[in-house]
Amino acid sequence: MLKVKTVDVLIKNGIIIDGTGKERFKGNISIKDGKIIDIMAVETLVEAKEVIDANWKVIAPGFIDSHTHSDLMLLWDRQHSAGLHQGITTEILGQDGLSYAPLSSSNLQMYYKFLAGLNGSPDIPLDWSTVSEFRMKFDGTVAINTAYQVPHGALRLETLGMRDLPLVGKNMEAAKAILDEGLKSGAVAFSTGLSYYPCSYSDTDEMVELCKVVAENNSVYVTHIRTVFRDQQIDPVLESIEIAERSGAKLHFSHYRTNIPKAGKVQEIMKDIDKAYQRGVDITLELYPYPSGSGYAVIWLPLWCMEGGFEALMERLANPLLRSKLIKGIEQNTIPCGGYFTHLPKNSQYIGRSFWDVANERGQTVPDMLCDLLLEESLQVGYHDSSPAIFENLDQWGPFNQDCLELLSRPYYMVGSDSIPIGKNPHPRGFGTFPRLLRFCREYGFSLETMINRMTKVPADRFGLKDRGQLKVGYAGDIVIFDPEHVTDTATYQLSRSAPKGISYVLVNGEVAVREEKTTGIFAGRALKRG
Repeated sequence: MLKVKTVDVLIKNGIIIDGTGKERFKGNISIKDGKIIDIMAVETLVEAKEVIDANWKVIAPGFIDSHTHSDLMLLWDRQHSAGLHQGITTEILGQDGLSYAPLSSSNLQMYYKFLAGLNGSPDIPLDWSTVSEFRMKFDGTVAINTAYQVPHGALRLETLGMRDLPLVGKNMEAAKAILDEGLKSGAVAFSTGLSYYPCSYSDTDEMVELCKVVAENNSVYVTHIRTVFRDQQIDPVLESIEIAERSGAKLHFSHYRTNIPKAGKVQEIMKDIDKAYQRGVDITLELYPYPSGSGYAVIWLPLWCMEGGFEALMERLANPLLRSKLIKGIEQNTIPCGGYFTHLPKNSQYIGRSFWDVANERGQTVPDMLCDLLLEESLQVGYHDSSPAIFENLDQWGPFNQDCLELLSRPYYMVGSDSIPIGKNPHPRGFGTFPRLLRFCREYGFSLETMINRMTKVPADRFGLKDRGQLKVGYAGDIVIFDPEHVTDTATYQLSRSAPKGISYVLVNGEVAVREEKTTGIFAGRALKRG
């Protein structure tokens, strides 16, 4: 008697692009107990609890978003449809040095309020302290997989507090021990944002010392390069390369791409990175396919006013005797102060409007208005750095799109949305990054096999996610099924919370998380570690 194989899910009649960059092929995939157990060129006799007919659409590994800011909001919006609808099955948290473990209870409460304009302030229990405890908050409780990085900000808070002091001596040794423990507890990298606080208080030597621990753990140094400077100017790209070379750590650049002023200048922005790569520095990078950015308005405040953390900063914002000094600091910031509001819980009437427009309406200068809004909103002020209206015809702005594809043609590039999932109308990158790039493949003739490799295997390899990023027997059943002829993003700057089209199924650890473009309510995500 012919023995019938019993599986949980059979996906049949698909065009398989396996994540390795190899050419596509027709095939069928069987999944059991969350793992791929068979990849067949022709359908065999299988009894399955669920049969999915791909109808000759593409079957690919689930996408890995290498840069997101869902650290808190994912614990509140556990379904995370914004990511699932894009085909994302894994997100890498702890970005830019701005996250919440390891932190003592008092530092956690303070940083929760301090970062609310970036990571949100959902009503969730803040009941962890270690990297392990924080990672486990996402294990089996959310719809996608997560991986976590030890954040630089936490190391400084736990050793020096929010103070502009050098991290040296016993404090440095303590910080290195905390970092080492975090990496050994499952974190996949060490992240910093040298434009954010308290990370901005650091110098190059500090980062070298910390990154020696990264190298000892065969891990990765992930950097949002420096844009906040003291008296001296530093080339932030060369600084990052120097940190990697002196420490021996692997280096990863966050959201590194051209923009509208630099469109067509890929060789210019990559020249120093290319030289370092050619001499053997282990470098990777990521991008999202939008020329504008987004962030939280605390970035414009001067270094001195951050000392002491949230409560001290709020007192300074409220002190009329310090207002002129604060305004001067904002005016002297190396990042020009300006943008369009995306997140203001108490002043939602300003969302979508420019800083200049709102300041004129209030009869203030932009820096003065910004100080008042930060005070009124308890720092919860989010922004786009450019006018949303400018970018509504971005699809016709080919040079930047082509730059993204030229960068992604390099084998060490990957995709990271830099999603900030808060506000009524956040940046569309959090809802459209992955389908947008799939659409670019169709419109610009870019290899779909190459693009999927950059979305899957490249980040999995970089961050040590050993059974992810490929369609391979024994690997996790993280799978996306999409129509390459019709997949597209619909999120715009004017209406960002809009789901893509053409991504019909998403499986996370063998569980169907999206069925016929609708989320199913399954929470099959696991907390991944470096393997």
